[in-house]
Amino acid sequence: MADATEPAPGTFPPDPPINSVIRDELSAVRKSRAALFAEPGHPAVHATVLLLCIAVNVGYFLYRHDYIALFIAASFYLNMFYFVILLIPQNFRGSGLPAVNLTKFRSWLSGIGLTSGTARFTKLFTNSLFINSRTLSLAIGLIFTIDILLAARAHFTLALPTRTTLVVMAQCAIIVAFYLLVWKLEPFSVKYLQSVEKVKHRLIHEYLPSQLVTVLFIIGFLIAIMLFLTTIILLPGITLKAFLNASQLTDLGNLFSLLAVLAVSQYFIVRYIHGFTSRSMAERLFDYKEYSLTGLQNAVRDGGNAPAFRAEATTQLLESKIYKIRRNTLSGFFPVYVVDLDFSVMLDSTTRTAIRGYIGKA
Repeated sequence: MADATEPAPGTFPPDPPINSVIRDELSAVRKSRAALFAEPGHPAVHATVLLLCIAVNVGYFLYRHDYIALFIAASFYLNMFYFVILLIPQNFRGSGLPAVNLTKFRSWLSGIGLTSGTARFTKLFTNSLFINSRTLSLAIGLIFTIDILLAARAHFTLALPTRTTLVVMAQCAIIVAFYLLVWKLEPFSVKYLQSVEKVKHRLIHEYLPSQLVTVLFIIGFLIAIMLFLTTIILLPGITLKAFLNASQLTDLGNLFSLLAVLAVSQYFIVRYIHGFTSRSMAERLFDYKEYSLTGLQNAVRDGGNAPAFRAEATTQLLESKIYKIRRNTLSGFFPVYVVDLDFSVMLDSTTRTAIRGYIGKA
């Protein structure tokens, strides 16, 4: 006997309701939170590694007269490569996510009526970049604040030229200011999103075409990315080269090994602090997802059918599904939490069908 829930022969099953998709996503968010934070920590191992890192720096301080210069150079190398290393999977196993054509994704967003697909993609990418940057604010800000003090001391104890000293201190101050700004903006918070939407509405209220406002925001996002790359990678590289020459570190035959040991010691200290700040970010992002999805669920249940509301509702649902939190470890140790963009959600036929049906309501 046929199951009563199955459609009759020759008929098609009804489109999945949007509230069912929202409910499933809310359940998935809660399960993901529980699973991500359930893995045990290794405090004894972490404490041992941190003590070794401190011992390395103490040894350099006692036996190397150029420790200050080496510390500054190592921190610049760490700053340029840490973010890149962070984004490389370090759990030594595949994520299992299918590859997705981003061009098709942007076209799909436009096809279901969600603003500009390019604008949406740019916003997603920029938000994930600055969310991950924000979790580094405390650790990187601490390292480069120390560098500012050490550069001033190097000017007197190592005869570091005044011009080079000022350039290094200025570069360190720029990096610290960048991370403080990202910390203050707090990407993905309700306050941040409300501020962005307020600016957009004000521009539209000034009778600017919505397409022009979208282009302006895309340009703004691209400028933000360029500032990030310039501040974190390009300028520090130029400053580092000038510093190595002025401090005469390039004359050391074993410079690479000396810097590598110090950079590794700084890496684990930064990663340990980053573990706490990124966990806090992950908890806040889970809170945001639950809050957003719960509110969305209630609004849809209460009959929110205005076209603008339907577009915003599906946007929130998609962003919740696309933003994924990954727990990144070094073979199980020193976990940090990273926000990834999972565009494989476009392959979820249930979600696509529900959104198309919801958007297409009269």
